[in-house]
Amino acid sequence: MKKIIIPTLLVCALGLFSCENNLDIPQKGVVSTADYYASDADAEAALADMYANYVQNVAGTQGIDNPEQVILNYSADDILSAGGNKADHLDFRVFDEFRYDESNPVLKECYNRYVGAIYHANLVISNLSTENRAGVEPNYQSAFTKQCVEEARVMRAYLHFMMAAIWNRPAILDRLLEPDEMPIQAESQEQVFKWVISECDKAINSGSLPKRNGTGDKNSTARMTVGFAQFVAGKAAMFVNDPTTARKYLGALISSGDYKLVDSDEYWTNFHVAGDGNSEKIFEPNFIYDNTAGFWDNVWRSRWMVADVFCWRTDALASMPACVPCAGWNGGAIQEDFAKKFVEHDGDSPRRRACFLTEDEFLYEMEWNSDKNDASLAEKETDQNRGIKASTGIYSHGPYFEWKHMAYAKVPRILSGGKEYPGDNVSEIMGGASTQKNFMVARYAEALLLYAEACIGADEAAGLKALNEVQLRSGSGKISTSLTFEDVMEEKQYEMWFENCRFLDLVRWAKQGKVNLDQLFNKNYGGIHNKIPTTYDEFFTKGAAKHKFYTDYSKADFNDFSDKYMYLPFPLDCRLANHFKNVLGWEYLNGASNEGAE
Repeated sequence: MKKIIIPTLLVCALGLFSCENNLDIPQKGVVSTADYYASDADAEAALADMYANYVQNVAGTQGIDNPEQVILNYSADDILSAGGNKADHLDFRVFDEFRYDESNPVLKECYNRYVGAIYHANLVISNLSTENRAGVEPNYQSAFTKQCVEEARVMRAYLHFMMAAIWNRPAILDRLLEPDEMPIQAESQEQVFKWVISECDKAINSGSLPKRNGTGDKNSTARMTVGFAQFVAGKAAMFVNDPTTARKYLGALISSGDYKLVDSDEYWTNFHVAGDGNSEKIFEPNFIYDNTAGFWDNVWRSRWMVADVFCWRTDALASMPACVPCAGWNGGAIQEDFAKKFVEHDGDSPRRRACFLTEDEFLYEMEWNSDKNDASLAEKETDQNRGIKASTGIYSHGPYFEWKHMAYAKVPRILSGGKEYPGDNVSEIMGGASTQKNFMVARYAEALLLYAEACIGADEAAGLKALNEVQLRSGSGKISTSLTFEDVMEEKQYEMWFENCRFLDLVRWAKQGKVNLDQLFNKNYGGIHNKIPTTYDEFFTKGAAKHKFYTDYSKADFNDFSDKYMYLPFPLDCRLANHFKNVLGWEYLNGASNEGAE
């Protein structure tokens, strides 16, 4: 990829123009835009820069985890932040426990990365089209530059969707801003979502946006396509409570035939290298480890240390399970009562097994660093090399062990059934703890469930068919005979657990009067933060004759959920520099009392 050296917008310092004259010095080694964007090669390099920036930032890590994954997953009602104890991983634990404020560094990183990614999309759009302040014609145009513009348009629309869903009223950055301009905050969340839909529609109808060439086309899953634009437009329509428009776009995606669910026994591959670019993926930026690059170039362009975060607390275990590639720090734990509900609903389904293990599966069906993996159950029950050895137990866990996003040293037999897969028995991490799995953004199962929801009260036969397709693949045995919101909501929680969906959906449904957030966060199960489990193994802690887990409970340090937490506050310096207004309970930060969420 051609290296492009372009001054980068410092998102949180947009208001600091008083020193502009002091910086009016000719820059060395910088290519002028007047001489650039003048060929297909230049356009290709700019587009590659946009994708690379997305991979490195929005899909990359800050410290030991990805800001988007932390904020959206830990804020849900079915995941706990875990760690070694309640004082561990505090920067992102506060999203689980609703204790964050506008100075939180993870919050700031998430915001900056979205805006930075939008800037790189606008570099393509404003320099390769007339979509700039003066309407200046580009240096060069071709069929390929038009394609680049439309890919950047969809990327920009998607990023705006995410910012509106998280912050309610971000600025609409529809072109590169000039040095004398400030971003203008949207009037409402609805304005942003409707703009997102119109931008996706423009790209879809341009004739320039790439299209997936059938379910076997892996390459298209790593870029902006017609299918992804349809997905984003349909999802944005659901967030603006416009199911008619959602049916239009999602229905077109479904009828294209370019996507299909993988088989039931392949469900687990969606979250591992074996499933990268499969028939179910709508968009997931591709990560390829380049062993010719420097170590830091690789790890910062991937999800470095996410392999550690999403692994079990290995220092508490009797030995390293065979599937574990590195030391684990006990990241997001499945909420115990939800895990019980999941088991009751799905039983021994391939979907449930791909998400988490039960006590017996963890102890006896999974392979440990032991010579008794093929021994009798009686021998396994007294095996010193399995179970939880630490007297401190494993915090935030009941007897359930999530591994949906765990990187594997080798594919576990409990999932593969002994079948060979691409990269089988090859660790999914490189360079220490750099996760090689693509960062998944959209898959076909979510499109089907959004479409099913959009069909309630309208085309119920088509909606039920979409819902049933997901249910049949799950292996749970439950097949709905009528289309109800309750069934769609329930199925989506199981199907999309730990995939950045749940919290945003709950807020959307609450605004539409379909769920009660106070009930879900503060009252269900006695309050999800009032009873935090720590699981022990009595074989080690009590000298019992065989492995058996037991659980003690404690209370987290938390704030009750209130409407204030439906949306995040803008990071402090970003808000002050850009003169943005917060919404709901964060409005007091503005020094005003009349700013509400749309």
